[in-house]
Amino acid sequence: MRTLLSQFCEAFDATLRPLLSPIGDAASTLSGASDELDLAEVRAELHDLQHRVQALVNKVADQQAYVLLFGPLKSGKSTLMNALAGAYVSEVSSLPAYPCMVYLSHAESRVFYVSHYDGETERFTDPSALYGHISRAHGDLAERLREAEAKGQEFDPPLHFPEAIRKVDVRIPAGDLSQSGAVLVDTPGLYSRMKFGYDRMTRDFRDSASCAIFVVKSDNLFLEQVFEEFEDLLDLFSRIFLVVNLDTTKSDLSPDGTLVPSLEQEDPLRIIDAFENLAMSKPLKDAADEGRLKIYPVDLLRAASHRLREVDADEEPARGQANFDAFLSDLTEYLNSTDYLVAFLGDSLRRADGLLDDLEELVEHESVSALRARTDALDAERQDLQRRRHAVHRLEAFDWRSAFAELDEKLQPSIRERARAASAATERELDALVDRWFLTDASLESLLKDDLQPRLARYERELAAFVAETLEDEVRPGTAGLLLPSDIGADLHAARIDMIQLGLDSLSSMDTGAVLGHARPPVSAGRIPVRRSILDWILLRSRASCQRRLFGEMDNPSARIPLERKHSRLGSDGRQAIRRELDLYKGRFFRETIRRAHEHLIGRYADVAVDSMRTQLKQRDDALSGEIQEVVDSLVEHRKVLAHLASLRTAGAQAREGVEELTADYGQTEPEKLIQPAPAGQRPSFPRVIDGLEVKELPAAVWLPRSDEAAEASFETGSDAEPLEEAAEEGAF
Repeated sequence: MRTLLSQFCEAFDATLRPLLSPIGDAASTLSGASDELDLAEVRAELHDLQHRVQALVNKVADQQAYVLLFGPLKSGKSTLMNALAGAYVSEVSSLPAYPCMVYLSHAESRVFYVSHYDGETERFTDPSALYGHISRAHGDLAERLREAEAKGQEFDPPLHFPEAIRKVDVRIPAGDLSQSGAVLVDTPGLYSRMKFGYDRMTRDFRDSASCAIFVVKSDNLFLEQVFEEFEDLLDLFSRIFLVVNLDTTKSDLSPDGTLVPSLEQEDPLRIIDAFENLAMSKPLKDAADEGRLKIYPVDLLRAASHRLREVDADEEPARGQANFDAFLSDLTEYLNSTDYLVAFLGDSLRRADGLLDDLEELVEHESVSALRARTDALDAERQDLQRRRHAVHRLEAFDWRSAFAELDEKLQPSIRERARAASAATERELDALVDRWFLTDASLESLLKDDLQPRLARYERELAAFVAETLEDEVRPGTAGLLLPSDIGADLHAARIDMIQLGLDSLSSMDTGAVLGHARPPVSAGRIPVRRSILDWILLRSRASCQRRLFGEMDNPSARIPLERKHSRLGSDGRQAIRRELDLYKGRFFRETIRRAHEHLIGRYADVAVDSMRTQLKQRDDALSGEIQEVVDSLVEHRKVLAHLASLRTAGAQAREGVEELTADYGQTEPEKLIQPAPAGQRPSFPRVIDGLEVKELPAAVWLPRSDEAAEASFETGSDAEPLEEAAEEGAF
């Protein structure tokens, strides 16, 4: 038969357990995310939240009661665990002093689970393998701790070493734990060097329906250091059991030199009285007066031995056994009280509220807010890069060849005008050079190579310089000399193409040398007529022979020609022939020089500029494609993380609604009603009253009854005894 309590536990589990999946998904996503997301702290908090939610839902689902053991190293905690479990817990007592929680519970077969801060879990069945694993982990942890200390950092395992062990679950056959439903939790030594994260570990039990046992050796009972942090436990737990571990085998020296039983053996209560009257601080004294703190002097070694041995009923109890029995009876009574039952329910709801508060803070963490801002910035960057790439594509489709052809057409008028003026001046100078040659005895070669050819070469240089200067004047102001549509100008700006630099780089590629060096002797000696003398006729000298006699060899007309012979042998016919040949040559020469200037200067500039534009656009397209892909990849990662966090926020809101409904339905339930049969088809709504007084605030620490079956049996018998008390009697340690 289902009780209201079991119904609550099922409803609670159905409300909170669905959180584990989105928390795990978000934590897994962050674990695989790149460091640039800067979410290491959020990742650590997610793993921590997952751990705490898992612990809470497991506790409620299994109706577990936690008993936490605190105390300095070597105080006897492991011995007490043996005594409480009624079994030799060698797997726990042999573990190195690793700073993590060790949970001990009953199971039919021995198994161990090691949980890490990063959420990873390992399973062991061999105690020696577990011991070796933790020993190695201890060494790794110590090394990381030293590294942090060397850097002056405050070591925090989730951030600096997520692979560190957070929790060890030890499940072994331990009948007493099975009957009580208890989970013993061994905490790290309070004063160990590796006490980092102690607050993180113990915060799992704040406002927890658990009780604490503080173990201290009698030798250390009066040391102030031992109780430095004990008062913190008073804030965490509503009920604390202080176990003073005695050594009843100790002896003292008597005046006559003989050994006599020590005070611990003869009258341990005197030690407790002395502690209460002389050494107990006010907070401890107040807690003791309120009944929240009880002190028990126990020889834990003897108590554990007695619990583990099969003792005959007739065997006389061991010395001091009554103290342990009293401790165990009080512990059992508290853990099976109605106060604990109500507090268990209320605590579960408060713990759920606290976890949901942490979840809300986590999804709104400053790192998450920064991630959202970076995501928006990445999306804006992606859009800008895509806009720029579209601009590149439009520029690639633009007819740049035609644009540069327009530049050539634009420059042609001024170049033609300059060419005409230069040609006219050159013609005049060439004619003057011919006339002057007829007034000297210089050879024809001197006229051709020393006068006419250099003047033609100067025309080449002047025209090439003018074209280059004109082109440079057009290019340097910007846009590489082009008149472009406004939309193309905008695309060039978006594509980040520097037209000024492109123009200057292209100018440097002009091949001025290709325009120069084409001037040749404009007149051929064989085409100049030479008058034959009477002797030439008599001797039948040919025209070519007469030309050689006058000019020298045709390919090297270097013979000096006296002034009289120039006039007699060449005359006006020779002068006209030279000018006619010169006119034919210079006409072709001027046209070819202008053509070469366009081809090797303007044309070369345009070719290089067009090729450079295409190359730059191709490079821009490839670079933008790569940048877009990087941004998209990063954006996908950012959005993936944010999507998981958004899902987590939604799941948290849904869980919040469920917890509020559970609080409304169960928060005002009478303790006795919780173990009665659940009304079919509805949730309860009873005023919660304890001892005739309405209680508005639930106690902070509770324990569940041993089982629903025990509670149900008590209810069905109709006994006048409290059901929880009967369950306690049947299921005591």
